[in-house]
Amino acid sequence: MIAESTYRNLIASYGGGDIVTQIQEELIPLWCDEYYLQNPKAEVVQVDLDASASSFSYLFDIRLERVLAAFGIPIYAKHKRDASRMAGHPLANAGKFHRGHLMAHSIGGGTDINLVPQLGSLNIGAFRVLERMVRDQAKQNLRSFYFVRPIYNNASQMPSRFEQCVILPSKALFYSLHNNA
Repeated sequence: MIAESTYRNLIASYGGGDIVTQIQEELIPLWCDEYYLQNPKAEVVQVDLDASASSFSYLFDIRLERVLAAFGIPIYAKHKRDASRMAGHPLANAGKFHRGHLMAHSIGGGTDINLVPQLGSLNIGAFRVLERMVRDQAKQNLRSFYFVRPIYNNASQMPSRFEQCVILPSKALFYSLHNNA
């Protein structure tokens, strides 16, 4: 698994212009290379949702029908959540897990590709720390790059962990790794 120190080293050595808009060019190959090591037959595509008032992109494995990364620049969302779309999303073990948003609704995340099984206690607990940070940044029209990576330990659609990270224009990095079991 990619270690937090790898991200810190990548950011510290970044010599490009605007890290918030350009860092994804460094991260996408890193994420894909790691994913292909465990899933050599993966068929990964990038899905960009910027035309739908969201600024997020997703790396999606067509073969296993799961997201391997969600990333982008958060916006402050004022529109209502589409509850009917969420209700139609499948969920196993409904008592313990939520239909968790990789990208929170409050920062422009939608439904469908953005929903994954997430421990309820994580969804309404530790996961919100960085979500609120990026929401507050976006509310003040301050830019940041935010990503969430579901980490899988088998071929299912159930992540075993989530990697969550915020990168600010100053190159400050805020990172969390969460267990989802």
